[in-house]
Amino acid sequence: MVFSWREGPGAWRLLLSLLLFPIWEAGSGQVHYSIPEEAKHGTFVGRIAQDLGLELAELVPRLFRVASKGHGDLLEVNLQNGILFVNSRIDREELCGRSLECSIHLEVIVERPLQVFHVEVERAHQIQI
Repeated sequence: MVFSWREGPGAWRLLLSLLLFPIWEAGSGQVHYSIPEEAKHGTFVGRIAQDLGLELAELVPRLFRVASKGHGDLLEVNLQNGILFVNSRIDREELCGRSLECSIHLEVIVERPLQVFHVEVERAHQIQI
């Protein structure tokens, strides 16, 4: 394909949309949740499929999966209802030490067509009095 700057405004719009779409797509996949410090197995985190704009019926056929860097399977998604929940008790001190900020970064990957979403789950720090 040969592109000419003399093609007119339609060609400019096409080029601009091709350049900006990946930037918009990457920024649109950011979701943030917060959970209490002592969250136990089964604790509701969020309606991740809905928050990402995905239909429940497409989760399995599109190979929906969640990847967590170095945190195993602390969080899991129920593919029937699209809900993200705590899969196993999360020890804040083990996860983040004494740091005031503590979060788990997830990548949600959906194929056919490929989409990658970034999700942050923040562990709320309870102040001892």
